[in-house]
Amino acid sequence: DMLCSFFSIVGDPSKGFFCYAQGYSTHFFCVASFLWTTTIAFTLHRTVVKHKTDVEDLEAMFHLYVWGTSLFLTVIRSIGNDHRHLGGWCLTPTGRTRKAVQFVTFYAPLWGAILYNGFTYYQVIRMLNNATRMAVGMSDRAYQSDARADKKAMNRWGYYPLILIGSWAFGTINGIHDFIEPGHKIFWLSVLDVGTAALMGLSNSIAYGLNSSVRRAIYERLDQ
Repeated sequence: DMLCSFFSIVGDPSKGFFCYAQGYSTHFFCVASFLWTTTIAFTLHRTVVKHKTDVEDLEAMFHLYVWGTSLFLTVIRSIGNDHRHLGGWCLTPTGRTRKAVQFVTFYAPLWGAILYNGFTYYQVIRMLNNATRMAVGMSDRAYQSDARADKKAMNRWGYYPLILIGSWAFGTINGIHDFIEPGHKIFWLSVLDVGTAALMGLSNSIAYGLNSSVRRAIYERLDQ
């Protein structure tokens, strides 16, 4: 998220090497950002639904999947593409064919990740709901308490699909509009596109960084 935002705000790069560096780096790290959320969804599903305990052994595969896929999509986008110096960014391709490539290499994987995360979290939350009902049926107070805590945590983790949708919905709409009417820019839609995408890292930090356990750990470090 940090690197995706950093390369997005470099601003007004030259027409040479730095133009390409900004455009491709932004694409690479923004793709990697939403791909990491699918590894979190996969981990939750594997541990909660399938009751597997081997997720730590898959860390190398996660890195290969995220960085490898991001690099592959960035390379595919670069083939036959000539980034133009458009305002403060070099990311925006010109021509309908190149805009179609942008959809294939960014927005298609993005919404695939959103659908995968949503479906996975649905299965995880349904599993926890069943566990809670079983605990109520057994009148096991300790188990009920654990189940409620797990459900609360899952509801918080379930913000990932919502954050992705909120961050990239206007970008998708703006991209579709730009593809249909390439000569007609809508200023307010472009502002919402850039503004909401830039909030993804902040939204993730609020959703997952401002919980009680993280605050408690910060207070302990400050006390030391």
